[in-house]
Amino acid sequence: MGLEKLAQLGWYKVEPSSPEEIADLFSIVDRSLDDLKVEGISDDLRFHAAYNGILTVANIALRASGFRVSAGQGHHQRVIESLEYTLTTQDQDAREKWVRKIKSHSQKRNTTSYDSAGGVSPNDLTQIIRDLTTLRACVTLWLKETHAEFVHTKSARDS
Repeated sequence: MGLEKLAQLGWYKVEPSSPEEIADLFSIVDRSLDDLKVEGISDDLRFHAAYNGILTVANIALRASGFRVSAGQGHHQRVIESLEYTLTTQDQDAREKWVRKIKSHSQKRNTTSYDSAGGVSPNDLTQIIRDLTTLRACVTLWLKETHAEFVHTKSARDS
């Protein structure tokens, strides 16, 4: 099943994007990457910044594909799950692995947001930062290969 079929089910809606929108979304990712460098805040908040960056990177792929998540519950989950259909330069197993990893990060973020503080270990933080950096690079390459019209001016982080 592809995004078109899921749009028919109401999970996503067709909505064209623009190079400016994609550039604006990348600026949010860049802000998250900058926020991660602030060591004076808790690892929980740094983890949240990385998670928000990952979510935005997944949304970049969705928006560049011409879709947006429909309003309603589970918005973050639908953005994450859309990677199975968007990141087509990777095989299905790799795309499913990304979804599983990000959902795991989502559970950790939810726990530290709603249940208890201090639940992010140094290893958790290192892993999510690595995942954000890697996913950003994957989506940047995917854009160049499949949606070059959305590749805006090159950021220092795109190399």
